[in-house]
Formats: sequence, C-alpha cells, structure tokens
Amino acid sequence: MNGQSDRVAAAGEPVWHGPGAGRLRLEPLDTLTIAYDRTSGQTHLLAPPLPELLDLLAAGPATGAALVARMAEQFDLGDQDVPSLVAERLAELTAMGLVERR
Repeated sequence: MNGQSDRVAAAGEPVWHGPGAGRLRLEPLDTLTIAYDRTSGQTHLLAPPLPELLDLLAAGPATGAALVARMAEQFDLGDQDVPSLVAERLAELTAMGLVERR
C-alpha cells in the first residue's frame, strides 16, 4: 500500500493517530523502551511491538488494516495472528493515552 491509500479508511473503519511530533521522548533500554510523555508527565515502559507501532504511526494516521500490512512487511512475526496482535497492542497504547482512535 502506498502512504496515501494507507490513510483512507473504509466506511466505519477507525483511523489511528499517534502522538504529535516531540510529544514523546523514547529511550531504548535493552529489549524495552522507556517513553516519557511530555504532555502528561507520565513515563511508560514499552515492550515490543509497542515502540514499533508508535514508529509506524509517526509517518501519519493509519487504519488498523494498514498497520497490520506495515507490520507484516517490516517485521518477521512468524506464525502470529498479526491482526489480533496489532489490535491488542493498539488497545494498550490507547489505554496509556499514547494513541487515539478516530
């Protein structure tokens, strides 16, 4: 998919939005990533693939299907159920206040 079509949502399909530029300070720590949210003042400890999803959303808003396609293209996820994995991780990022579903 190209960048433009990634952002076009089918009727009723939500579009995911990542944090604005400069909002998060990300620091790798072994296999985890520390994320400091400059807006809320909260610090989060992120395990893969949460930082990778944030990186994908840094390119711009995307549908869940587009994120699934990007994850499958960029990472070797083996036999994992990628749509379920992405949906679960987006729910985690939403609960942390780091992404929005619109």
